[in-house]
Amino acid sequence: MLGPNLLLTRIERAGLWAYFHKDWLLQLRSLIRPQLPPEYRIFVESEAILIAPGKTAVTATVLPDVAVARRQPAAGPTPARGRMAATAALIEVEEECETFTKYWLLIRRAPENLVVASLEILSPSNKGLGNRFDQDQHLRKRDSLLDAGVSVMEIDALLQGKRVLPAALSDLVRFERSAWTAFYADGRRKFRGWGWNEPDPVPIVTWLVEGELEVLVDLPQALEQAREFNRWDSLVDAS
Repeated sequence: MLGPNLLLTRIERAGLWAYFHKDWLLQLRSLIRPQLPPEYRIFVESEAILIAPGKTAVTATVLPDVAVARRQPAAGPTPARGRMAATAALIEVEEECETFTKYWLLIRRAPENLVVASLEILSPSNKGLGNRFDQDQHLRKRDSLLDAGVSVMEIDALLQGKRVLPAALSDLVRFERSAWTAFYADGRRKFRGWGWNEPDPVPIVTWLVEGELEVLVDLPQALEQAREFNRWDSLVDAS
């Protein structure tokens, strides 16, 4: 059986991270849920993004300058084609692209339904691979959560891509993989970081969700449960 870090490397190399990271996240949710008091809920949030090889794809969020609408045509003969033709050269290009859905965990406190904590396992696009706009979006979302006082946990188990860490945790770049949290306590923002390399065990980390509520995030156990759920060793055995 592959070691945990080697399994992660094989999955990343095989281009299967989009599938595995959801399996891993769902197992983490199952392990965290029993540690939370009844008034806390833990949800899986998702977002679909477009990955294009040119790294320039971006989703339009505003209306176009010119829009064309068509009414339902009246019954009758179809107009003859070819009466008018384009007068400029036409270039048609096809480009392969992929829709990727990324997932993260949110913890909300009832009855206000207030978001108090967020956990994300980074995807390749979060690190600027495939679509640099998603990395920008990810960093803006991360900053907005931190500015709102939400407790954040970020897990980067990928070897490739650009790693953007909070300045207070810049030393984590020395490690191949990392996890970190940021939370508010006593009027200050506090950081915790864990780093590991290929020979090291995947760590069990602590996550201060809110106030004095702290949970264990058992990364290795969740990883083992995920690998067994979909028999990941056999999926990447030839990688």
